[in-house]
This record gives sequence, structure tokens and C-alpha cells, in this order.
Amino acid sequence: MPLRPRHATLLLLAAALTGCSLAPHEPPPAIALPAGWNDPVIGQDAAPPMADWWRRFGDPALDALVAQALEYNLDLALAAARIEEARAQLGASRAEQWPTLDAQADASRQRSASGNGNDSLGSAGVREFYSVAGVLGYELDLFGRLRSATDAARARLLESTYTADALRLTVMTDVVSAYLDLRATERQLAITDATVLSRQEALRLQRARLRLGADTELTLRQAEAALAAARAQAASLRENLGRTQTALAVLSGASPQALFDQQPPPGQFATLELPGEFPGVLPAQLLERRPDIRAAQAALRAADADIGAARALWFPRINLTALIGSDALRVGDLFSGPAASWSLGSSLVAPLLDFGRAEAQVAGAQARRAQSQALYRQTVQTAFREVRDALTSLREAQLRERAQTDAVAALTRARELASLQYLSGRGLYLDVLDADRSLLTAQLDLTTAARDARVAAATLHKALGGDWPAPAPS
Repeated sequence: MPLRPRHATLLLLAAALTGCSLAPHEPPPAIALPAGWNDPVIGQDAAPPMADWWRRFGDPALDALVAQALEYNLDLALAAARIEEARAQLGASRAEQWPTLDAQADASRQRSASGNGNDSLGSAGVREFYSVAGVLGYELDLFGRLRSATDAARARLLESTYTADALRLTVMTDVVSAYLDLRATERQLAITDATVLSRQEALRLQRARLRLGADTELTLRQAEAALAAARAQAASLRENLGRTQTALAVLSGASPQALFDQQPPPGQFATLELPGEFPGVLPAQLLERRPDIRAAQAALRAADADIGAARALWFPRINLTALIGSDALRVGDLFSGPAASWSLGSSLVAPLLDFGRAEAQVAGAQARRAQSQALYRQTVQTAFREVRDALTSLREAQLRERAQTDAVAALTRARELASLQYLSGRGLYLDVLDADRSLLTAQLDLTTAARDARVAAATLHKALGGDWPAPAPS
């Protein structure tokens, strides 16, 4: 229906006052949190913050691998593309809140039968009509449908961003863990190779003693079996080493060619320092630090906005249109004064009978919010479980490392004594083999414990939200 100018002014004023949102504004569900961490590893007297937390291990090769992974990892590239998609969707939602301006041009040629009494058609009964106009359209968002859709898109952009941050943190930790596995396997392989060389020398001595009649064939066969066992263990470690190298290359975003051609940068497991102190993060602060929790919060806000957009479907939609242009019977008369034309109009569409469509959309949006609430609670629960598990793993791995260090020292001396007693004729060669096997096992276990302690430290960084900012200068 056409509108008078004053009516259009009133509607435009109403448009300026739009923004009535039907979305619920509920805070995230309350979760009982501990007052503090019952563990001395995390305290208020922590080491100075470091943004690149993996640099605490003091290995330039590890730093290079993490930097490479952050640049070339395909999972991160996929997450970045999803962020761009969410950003584009937000731009599209924002654009829906603004008027549309379209150009419209029409040309028609009409012929009617002669003698119909319409002299304007001429004797031939043919008429031409030309029109050029600009059309302005605008939806009054009286009930917040468009605004809620924009709020949902904005929240989903935040969710995508925080999800990418969580993935970034996971990739960092996975690279650190794979690198630690690689260096530990290299160390274990070096220990085993040294054992193979030692047992080769022992076998040579046994053959010489057998020729001289100083020993029996049983002792020789025992030495051969010990050497074969060490070689088998070395082969197994080389297989693990190859698998770890491949996993690390994939995490770092290596191409298929690089998987076969490149080797990890040189490093030395013994130089890896174990971070001894961690930031004084309170349990409540974990909700603000963990990107996966922030992503779950953003998903809750998006679900609230979806409910508002769905509820708005119960109410009328008002659209304003304005047209200004030129109409003429000949092209040459377009844009002349008499050819000018304009119109103002509005339309109202109100739901009367939709057989429950709108109600079903609201119910679906509410169900998705319930899912988001459950996911949020589950994410928080997982975060605190990961912190507790990482603290336990770090503490116990440190104890194992110290205990295994003592065991290696004791077994090294025991092997020396067993060798001396055997060579002096006061002991059995089986005692030497037992001491040698026990020492090898203890050395491998010490390397595993040292790796576990460092992996637990990396996992704790991840569980605490990874990076933590330095305090602001006073």
C-alpha cells in the first residue's frame, strides 16, 4: 500500500528504535570449582611468564619444529579457513540489517487489436514502454530477528577462533611430545647399540676362553643369546624411531616428499631442561584461559541468539520500499521532467497458520542450547581432569626419574663387581649376564621416565591454557 511521507517518517523512526531481542540472556551454567590446586607444582611464586612455553626446554631444534608446525600444519590451515568462512557469514548477517538498493530497467512492446477504443495505441495498436528506476528495500527488525542472526554469527566466529586456538595449542603439545619421543628413542637406541658392541666384545672373549679351555660351551651360547637379544631390541627401537620421525614430520606439515627426504633437526635429549615451576593459575582463571572453554561459551551465546531469531518468526515482518525513476513511451523521453516517477510503500507479513513450523524451530533452537550447555559442562570437567592428570603424571614421573637414576648407578656398580668376580673365578658368567640385562633395562627405563616427565610438563602447559601473559608493567 502506498504511504504518505509522514507515515514513512514514523516508520523510519521506528526503525531507529528497533533491536528488541527475543533471545534469552542466561549466563553459562554454574559449576562448583575448587578454591585452589592442592599441588606444590602450581604456586603463586612461579617462574616469570614465558609466552612461547616450549622454549623452556632449551632446545633450538624443538623451537624450529614448533615454528614450522604453526606455519604449515594442515589441521591449522583448515581451522584458519573455517575462521574465514565464519567471518564471511558474519559479514553476510550484518549486511541483512542494512537497506538494499537495486537498479531496475524495463522495456516492453505491446500490440492490441485495432478498434478496441484505445486511441493511445495508434492505428497499428502497438505501444512501447520504457522504465528506469532505483529501488530501495528495508526490513524493519522490530523483533530482533536480523539482530539475533548477526549475534549468532558473531558468536560462531568467536567459537571458530577459540577452537583454532585450542587446536594450535594441541599441535604445539603434540609436536613437543613427538619430539621428546624421538629424542628418547634415539637415546635408548644409542644405549642399546653400545650394549651390542659390549656384548660383541664379550662374545669374542668367550670364544677365546673356550679355545683355551678356560670356559664351557654353555657360557659361549649364553653370550651369543645375549648379543642376539640386544640386536633384536635395537631393531625394534629403530622401527619405533622411524615411526616417530614420520609422525613428527606430519605434525610439522611436511609434504609427502619431505616425509622420505627430510630428517628432523639435530638435537640432544640430555640438554632438554625440565621446567620446574608453573604459573600461579587459580581454578577460576582456568575458565578464562582455556580456549576450548571459551569456544564452548561462545557456542552458548550463539545458541541463545538462535533462539531469539527463531522466536521472531512468531511475529510480523514489515518491509519498506521506495522507488524513484523515470517512465516514458520513448527512450528519448526518459529522464525528462514529465517522465519522473516515484513511490513509497510498505508490506506486512504475519504468520497465521504454519502448522507448527515456527514452534518447531524454537524447540530445535532450545534443544541445541541444551546441548551447548552440556558440552560446556563437559568441556570444563575435561579441563580440570586434564590438569589433575598432568599434575599427577609430572610429579610421579619426576619421582621415577630420580629413582631410576639411583637404580642405574647401583646396577652399574653391580655389573662391575659381577665381571670382576667372574674373571677371578669366584663367580658365574650368568651373574654377569643378569647384571648386564638389569643395567640395560634400568638405563632404558631412566630414559623413558625422563621423557615422561618432560611430556607431562608439556601436557600441563596445555592443560593450563598454554601461554600466559607477562604481568603488566607498573
